[in-house]
Amino acid sequence: MSSELARELEKKESIPYNTASQRIKRDKQIIKIKGFFQSGQSLCYLEIHEDEELYKILNENLFKYGRKYWYCLNAIRLHGGTIERKYLECFTNYPILPLQKHLPFDKVMQMFVSEEILVFSGTYYHLSPKFGQQRSSTLSVSTIDFIKSDLLSNFESLTKNTGLISFNTGESFAEHGKFRWAFKGVSTITGLVNNGKPGFLLADILIGTPIFKEDVFFFIEKIKHVQSFKNAGKLIPFLLVDNLDKEALLYLKQHGIVVGLIGELFGQKYADALKELITILNNAGASLKQTPDKYLDLIKELRKYNEGLVNNIRGTFFEFVVGHIHSIDSNSSIDLGRVISENGAQHEMDVIANYPDKIVIAECKAVKSKIDVDYVDLWLGQKLPAFKKWFDKQETWKKKKLEFEFWSISGFTDEAITKLDKVVNSVTKYSLKYFQSNDVRNKAKSMNNKKLKESLDDYFFKTNV
Repeated sequence: MSSELARELEKKESIPYNTASQRIKRDKQIIKIKGFFQSGQSLCYLEIHEDEELYKILNENLFKYGRKYWYCLNAIRLHGGTIERKYLECFTNYPILPLQKHLPFDKVMQMFVSEEILVFSGTYYHLSPKFGQQRSSTLSVSTIDFIKSDLLSNFESLTKNTGLISFNTGESFAEHGKFRWAFKGVSTITGLVNNGKPGFLLADILIGTPIFKEDVFFFIEKIKHVQSFKNAGKLIPFLLVDNLDKEALLYLKQHGIVVGLIGELFGQKYADALKELITILNNAGASLKQTPDKYLDLIKELRKYNEGLVNNIRGTFFEFVVGHIHSIDSNSSIDLGRVISENGAQHEMDVIANYPDKIVIAECKAVKSKIDVDYVDLWLGQKLPAFKKWFDKQETWKKKKLEFEFWSISGFTDEAITKLDKVVNSVTKYSLKYFQSNDVRNKAKSMNNKKLKESLDDYFFKTNV
């Protein structure tokens, strides 16, 4: 911290503390993260320090000297370095509407972005690359977010059907007390009604990662803020979790928070299946190498409990299918949902397979309609040039060929096929292939994988009709 650095300089050079502070302030080699710490302090570092250690030190010092800002960094950590804006609004305790003596959410986020701690992509906040932290893939982040949204919908049904909230009052990502909550409902339960005014059920959700005592501070602080207001309504606070440390559980109970364990609310087998799905999402490539059929077992298991959820994440599972095929075909290393930054934008590679002699980058679509020429033009005109530019920068792949693939469960329109065929027959700097439903079936047959073939016919192709 700047104050510690000034004291060290004061001792070493026998100069006044203020002189040391001014020298640090003027030194352009010293990079400073400022605006977040007590007493106007800054975190000082050099460019060579930009790695995981810098992230660790920033996290520790925010916890000590800038706790209200630490909530944001911790929320990013809990979500693998990437978090959607609406969830970050919930997991910090910054008001989303003007509130006296509180910095609003947007102002705080501007500080994090301007200090290059976070990067904002329009929907998601990401931890800056300078911290050397590996980010979760967009495949993992978006699918887990969908699972959370589905659980919130189930929670609304549960609270409505048990009378905890009044009908048609449940809202996801609602505002209450000028803060964001993952769920809010109006409650007229006896004991919550005060002077004719109903109470409220407020909930947030944290799944897919172990939750410890400090990770629940944000929720308790939000509740304290809301309850401190004059004429505040009475509340039932819920925190929905799937993996909670014992100390965190006791801490929540001491503060009167209802802990909604996913297994107890919706069934332990369903919760275990979701937890297993999140595990393979966070380690997709390794999962396909070590237990390549695991995702097929999960499709079958999850369909017993929630057909709607499984159908809504078909795109995720189809990327696993394509990765599975490449993994078996080549014994290659596989990565799913890798995001790169090229040509002034971020681009996602659904599947990237590293063969001994080539790199394959595959686009995967499991939508019910055929892929039209407009999307093919977008893929050819924006994604492929960015992928090619990124590929050319990889020194270890200099001797490998580059191949692009487009896999579509529903096929392509005639116009799109004409465009693809034209490119297939004309490109020389890379090769291009495309696959439709029969091609996917034939690939599965050639693998002699009965489970994969049955899953394709029953889950992908049957639901596509």
